[in-house]
Formats: sequence, structure tokens, C-alpha cells
Amino acid sequence: MHPAFDTIASGYDASFTHSLIGSAQREIVLRYLEKSFLQQVKLNILELNSGTGEDALWFAKRGHKVLATDISEKMIGIIRGKIDVIDLSSQIQTMKLDICEIQKTNFEEGFDLIFSNFGGMNCISLNVMKSLPAVLTKLLKPNGRLIMVIMPKYCFWETKYFLLKFNLKKAFRRYSKKETIANLNGQELRAFYHNPGQIKKIFKKYFNVITVKPVGFFIPPTYLGKFFESKKRIFNLLKRSENLITNQSYLAGFSDHYLIDFQVKE
Repeated sequence: MHPAFDTIASGYDASFTHSLIGSAQREIVLRYLEKSFLQQVKLNILELNSGTGEDALWFAKRGHKVLATDISEKMIGIIRGKIDVIDLSSQIQTMKLDICEIQKTNFEEGFDLIFSNFGGMNCISLNVMKSLPAVLTKLLKPNGRLIMVIMPKYCFWETKYFLLKFNLKKAFRRYSKKETIANLNGQELRAFYHNPGQIKKIFKKYFNVITVKPVGFFIPPTYLGKFFESKKRIFNLLKRSENLITNQSYLAGFSDHYLIDFQVKE
């Protein structure tokens, strides 16, 4: 997995983090985090698949402690560079971690929140996903939360866009029960798409569902960013429309991503 992410690390912020669409989708996630519980106490957070660390920085600036982990050494290097520039070393620690090997990792303390944003969990198969609930619940404190942002098997925008381009393979690539192979700068990346219902079923033994939210029903996938850069008025209309349906959980399985918030069962 990591060679593929190493190849895109240097350009990831430009292509996604700070892009028009990437920023808009992240805003939905962070707004939920801000409103739901982050202002109540200072949390100890484990971030999985942290990428270039934008979410870790966001948490740290609000006084929370973060252990930012990623399988890509180059992604971790970018996080460390950002930490040094902003001087948040007292708030953020980093660790190279393959989530498939998390059960072999010893952590010094329990966490209030385990967080994974924007498809990190789409890099693991359904079989690996099934092994996670028992592991993650042991890492969380009583009443701890697990929040993941995942890509479902169907995306309205993606299917419509590629059908209009007569590209049936890409239009229905998320539907496959097997992995989908993407090419990132010559490196293969295996992606697995998981519907909200699947994830609920897998985690229900150890976790209660707090909420499921669409992230990117009206806001399109990032590969349409260049198209909308010259159509800001239309894009702003899409953002306003997204805000109107943000609590409609039934749309989660038709969006580019969805947020699912769990709490450890007592």
C-alpha cells in the first residue's frame, strides 16, 4: 500500500487538501466534529491513515493531543514538517503504522477518539475490516468514539459522470465485491468500497451507531475540481444544497463519502 501513497505525498495537499472540492468536503466533516463533542473536553486522539496531517493539525490547534499514523513514510515526513513550522510538537506525535497490523502495536494509553478521514478505510479489505472492531474497542476508553469517513459502493456523481463519458468500467467500479485497482504514478493501489449497512453490521457487536452522514452527495468527487473552478456560482449552489441534506442519513450510501460515528458499548 505505502509505495503508492509515497508517490503522491508531495502533491497531495495541492491536489486534494487545498483543492476546491477537497476543502468543501473536509469542511462538512470538521463542522460535524466541532458541533458534536470536541468543545467539551480535551481529547486524546488516535488518527489512522492521517495523510499529510491536516486533520491532526486541526485537532491540535484546538488543544487536543493527537497520535497521527500512516503507512506512508513520506506522508509522515510531511506531517512532521508541518508540526515543526507551527510548533505543535507538544500536541502531535507521529507513528508509521499499517492499519492491517494494528493489533501488533502497543500504545501507551487509551484514546477518547479514533478517527480516520477520507477513504483511509477503503484501503483495507472487508475481511480485515471484520477484525478491527475487537481491536479498536480495546484501544478506546469507556464511551470512546470511533469516527470514519468512508467511500460507499455507489456514488451518484461518479456513476452519472462516467456513464455520460461512456466509460462503463469506471461508472460501476465501486460495485465490485473484489478490490478495485487504481494507478498512482505507476504504483498499484487496491481500493475496497464499503456501504454504511456493511460497516454497521461489522461493528454492531462492540459499538453503537451515533450517526451516519453523507459527505459529497451534491459536492462532487475531486476529479471534477478543474471543471468547477471556473464555475464557482454553480459550485456554491452545490455547497448550499449539501448543507440542506447533511442530516439525511439515507443519502450516505449514494455520496462520494459518508461519515459514520460510533460509540463503544458499555
